[in-house]
Amino acid sequence: PFICCNEVGNMPSNSTLLSLVVATTFVAICTAAGRSSPYYPHTVNCASSKPPKGWEIKNSCDLEGDFSAIIERPLPEWYADMKFGIFIHWGVYSVPSYGTEWYWHNVECGQSKIADFQDKNYGKNFSYLDFSPMFHAELFNASAWVEVFKNAGVQYVLPVGKHHDGFCMWDATETSPGWNAYEVGPKRDVLTEVYNATIAAGLDFGIYYSQFEWFDEHFVADWEANYTTRTYVEKKVIPQRLELVNKYPKAMLWHTDGGWMAPDAYWGNLDWLTYLYSKSPLASRVVSCNSMGFGCCKAEGQKCFEYGDAPSGGDRTTAGYIVPHYYTNQMTIQKSSWSWDRSENTLDDFLTTQELIFTIVSTTAWNGTTVINVGPTADGLMPPIFQERLGDMGAWMAVNSEAIYNTRPFPPGQDGSDVFYTQNVQKRTVYAITLSYPTDNTLVLNNTKCSTVSKAELLTSAAPIAVAFKCDASSVLRVTLPVPPRGSQWGWVVRLSGLN
Repeated sequence: PFICCNEVGNMPSNSTLLSLVVATTFVAICTAAGRSSPYYPHTVNCASSKPPKGWEIKNSCDLEGDFSAIIERPLPEWYADMKFGIFIHWGVYSVPSYGTEWYWHNVECGQSKIADFQDKNYGKNFSYLDFSPMFHAELFNASAWVEVFKNAGVQYVLPVGKHHDGFCMWDATETSPGWNAYEVGPKRDVLTEVYNATIAAGLDFGIYYSQFEWFDEHFVADWEANYTTRTYVEKKVIPQRLELVNKYPKAMLWHTDGGWMAPDAYWGNLDWLTYLYSKSPLASRVVSCNSMGFGCCKAEGQKCFEYGDAPSGGDRTTAGYIVPHYYTNQMTIQKSSWSWDRSENTLDDFLTTQELIFTIVSTTAWNGTTVINVGPTADGLMPPIFQERLGDMGAWMAVNSEAIYNTRPFPPGQDGSDVFYTQNVQKRTVYAITLSYPTDNTLVLNNTKCSTVSKAELLTSAAPIAVAFKCDASSVLRVTLPVPPRGSQWGWVVRLSGLN
């Protein structure tokens, strides 16, 4: 099979005429039929997933320049209003759908369970690239996905544009020829379809982009050169960054991964983020959640948050208390995998609706935004359990979203194990969110300085219900609730007016 249309110039020939005839035929076939096989020049070196010898894990951003403008950039209020996003991990790894989106790396680099699965079901000579033509996405409908997300109360959509396997979900024929969804597998510009459907639905869009690729031949060569060369960044990362921000001008979030594989000067994130904020097509309305180079993060308690407008402290990481800097809590519905994993096939392998409601409530109370991940199947369908969980969240948000959207933390953020606080500063309204209904129908709220409370209301699906309350001398507020409203579950919100 023909591998790559741009290799004609390197074809051996015995005569100029023969070369011309063969080359012309080769190009004609490729142009008419497209690529018939994936093309991804790569070198499997499992050691390249770790820092090379001689590198100490320290803050490599300090070696690059002054990041103060990035670190101290004021958070746009419109982004602080956004509390709920959706993450989508979908790609070639969705074909085997076994052992997470790190499938290729796990097969090559020593996870015997995954390697045994590969050998047993596909054979020892079957490569990861061979999965890409099987990634048909024949039932993929971006609008149907976005409808599910919107009904869940999602405010922004964050699909994976490229993960660590290097496979691009957009038409990357210029920057990753032969290894993108437009040429191989779906033969559709998948990312653009999701972008268009998202914008049409009135939701915001973000771009997830992995800076490093496990086995890209140039990245591995740069690693072997101890990052004294930047061939991979110059040939692929910089062109793809520019390609993405120009292709999706209405994107409001730049979300990167994989920076932890190299010193930050290798990636050039200082120059890139400066451009992103000041001169890129997204500059007028963009925020970032970045994966920086070795050690580039700001310590906050027991966690270290990477630089950016809403940094992450790691996968499935929440703060645990009110932090001074807005942060991102990246959470999966399927407990152990971001992509659809067929080996997780019991209900215990998935977060319950109650656990997801806890995640978004606690993250909001602690000054964060929650992005919840789904992993569609290789054919493009959204597994029913994801639809059910998101539908439940939508039902809860339909009643209680005013305690989540457009809010800010209200100190101390949490009261005991089940009560959390948020506030709408403009409305002088505080929300007490309890995740367990009190057995005696009396909600006890501490530390509220409740002497100025003028009204207390329980939010319900019909209308808010005014409830009795009493503030005692020690500023403990006791709210008398009715029997649990019919159909309510997972969490209840008491709206307090007049509280300072």
